[in-house]
Amino acid sequence: MARIISLKKDTTKKNYSRGQSVSDYNFEGGSFSIWTYKNGDINRSGDCSQNLQFDKEHARVLRDALNDFLGDT
Repeated sequence: MARIISLKKDTTKKNYSRGQSVSDYNFEGGSFSIWTYKNGDINRSGDCSQNLQFDKEHARVLRDALNDFLGDT
């Protein structure tokens, strides 16, 4: 599990989609976690290829970034 200690916008990187993935999330105590599965593993049959864990401070940064993305200000 990788605990996020910094989250910032980087406009020099491009977003590329290469298929479909599924994710799981959970929160308890002071952590919000996201687990993503390998590209194409829509049945969750393999291991999680990327795991992220946010404390409340960085979860707020993520929430604000998602609100900007969604147009909710």
